[in-house]
Amino acid sequence: MMARDRRDELLEFAHAALSLRWLALASLIALGTLTPVSVRTPPLFYVGILIYTLGLSLYAWRYADRAPQAAQIGVVFDTIAIGVGMQVATDPQVFSYFGFVTATVAGLLITRVATVAIAGVVGLLQFPLLPRSLFAPNLYVAWGVAALALQAAGQVAAVAATHLRRRVNLQGLLASLGRISGLASTTAEAGDRVLAEIIGFLGGGSGSLMLFDPQDGRLEILAAYRLGDVYRQVRPRLDEGIAGWVTQAGQPVLLTPGASAPFPLLRKEIGSSMCVPVSSGGRPLGVLNVNRATDRAWFSPDDLVTVGLAARHIADILFRAQHERAIAATLMNVTSSFIGVSRAILRDPAVLWPVLLDQTRSLTGAQFAVLALERQDTGTLDLVASRGIAGQAALSFLPGLLAASTDGRLHVAGEHPHAGPAGSGRSGADNSGPIVACVPLRLENRKVGAIGLGLPGGTPVLPHQLDAVATLVAGAVHTARTANRLADIGVVEERRRIAREMHDGLAQTLADAMLQTDLSAMTAQGNPAQVSGDLKELRVLLERGMRELREFLSELRREPETRGKLPAALEELGREFQRRDEIPTSVVVTGDAARLPSAAKYAILAIVRQALTNVRTHARATAVTIRAEIASDTCTTSVTDNGVGFDLSAFRAQPPGAQHLGLVSMEERAGLVGGQLEIDTAPGRGTTVRIRIPLGRSP
Repeated sequence: MMARDRRDELLEFAHAALSLRWLALASLIALGTLTPVSVRTPPLFYVGILIYTLGLSLYAWRYADRAPQAAQIGVVFDTIAIGVGMQVATDPQVFSYFGFVTATVAGLLITRVATVAIAGVVGLLQFPLLPRSLFAPNLYVAWGVAALALQAAGQVAAVAATHLRRRVNLQGLLASLGRISGLASTTAEAGDRVLAEIIGFLGGGSGSLMLFDPQDGRLEILAAYRLGDVYRQVRPRLDEGIAGWVTQAGQPVLLTPGASAPFPLLRKEIGSSMCVPVSSGGRPLGVLNVNRATDRAWFSPDDLVTVGLAARHIADILFRAQHERAIAATLMNVTSSFIGVSRAILRDPAVLWPVLLDQTRSLTGAQFAVLALERQDTGTLDLVASRGIAGQAALSFLPGLLAASTDGRLHVAGEHPHAGPAGSGRSGADNSGPIVACVPLRLENRKVGAIGLGLPGGTPVLPHQLDAVATLVAGAVHTARTANRLADIGVVEERRRIAREMHDGLAQTLADAMLQTDLSAMTAQGNPAQVSGDLKELRVLLERGMRELREFLSELRREPETRGKLPAALEELGREFQRRDEIPTSVVVTGDAARLPSAAKYAILAIVRQALTNVRTHARATAVTIRAEIASDTCTTSVTDNGVGFDLSAFRAQPPGAQHLGLVSMEERAGLVGGQLEIDTAPGRGTTVRIRIPLGRSP
């Protein structure tokens, strides 16, 4: 838009200069008609003026962008017309007046030399010794004043044109800087392009764009133009060198050999230099430096003003670069700072939440932090932890946390009456109260909660940095909740498995032993001689119960199969099932099992173990096959038996009870890893339990 405005501003003046010719022609014709017929100017003269004026106007109308060239040609024809008119017209004074207009237009549209030439021609045509001169032979003083006035009019217009062109060119530069800032893909690319644009506009030989890093208080090169490698590595502090002084003082500096400045020019190849601070809202962002060689003219104060205006238009680039540096530093700190979070993530949430808040305060410099999480069952927001602030004071921030969690936007408030640090020994950076930033915690468009941070007064709020920290906190909360849910499911499953094992094994043996004891007691009353044999059978039952108990305890102490590879773990499950239940079991594994995630492997083994338990308890099978097929995008595992089978629809239609626990457990296991459980069975033709787990590797 600015580029279009700049073009229109130039063209409008050129079109105005062309339109003035019609006004001048109309004035000449009107004045000519007022004179007597015998002394009127020849009409062919006006016809000639009309023809070239019409031709220039039609040319400018047909080629709108060439109006300045048409107007410049018109100045030449105007000068010729004025000279001829001053010689042939009955009133040459009128044409001399138009000489002032022509000289002024020449000063605006052409160079100063052309203006001097045109003003000189018009002035010489009125030399007092010429027959058609307006001045008598003795009025040299009046003629000199008129000639100087003609020259002055042209020169004043030329000066105005110089300032107009400079303003127009400056608008073009600023528009170009705005386009570069908006179109460049990275801040480094934008910095290189705007620096080259500014140096090219000012005719500089070298320069640099330096970024101020608030983290360590140093300046670093973001972009450089024809700058030696030794200068690219310099990272001055705010109190070091010209760039550091300019950034700290916030004042531009023009350095020339004869100028008085805080620093002299030390580089011999530089004749003049400009160093301008770049800031936003009083916050230092960096420095723009432009240099000229010794063989070039020195920079002027006007050039310094131009660089200052350009610096305002590139502040956005340095502002974004500072944010990128801050986020990068935050993420680097997160890598080390969240080690404590990873250690606490599988522990009780009461331990994890304070660790999260401590790490967040360390990353953001907050005086205090408050964590509110959404309950998974009711959806309400509960304040679960606070650090650096008393519990009652933390509750006062719940409305802001609720608003941030609900609309998913950052909410920033000023000083809060209860926001003083509690028990932390920390205070604000100044006397103003803390700035409370309530940041939403979201994960994949799901609300997790919100975290409130009490930043010291005067500290700039960096939304990108807060969002990065909030994302990591939300991920840690989600991971902790998932881990606890998995742990709870694992505990419930293990309890159910132990109950089944005790019911099907040891409990049955003990029940037989109790029955044998009752039979022996009754036998002792009628046939004492048979008691000895009954006691031997009772001992056999007790020995079997003891053996089953030892096997069960040994299985509980066994290392989890997930520590090895999936084929070996399935082979072990098959061998143990065949040894214990005397049912032939085969295991077939195809594909690259090493590519299988550990969570998927654990779910497969748990489901296979449950399926084998169901075979042992209900199937009355004589053969079992365990098969695992690992493809590029899916892992399919099945357990097939040749037992009696069952009616799956009728089974699911039964009221929830203990008989459903195995099926529900397997379905939950499959769902936790994104898989799907399938059961293929019918009375009299066996059962196949199949689990499909997507691996996410399809092209």
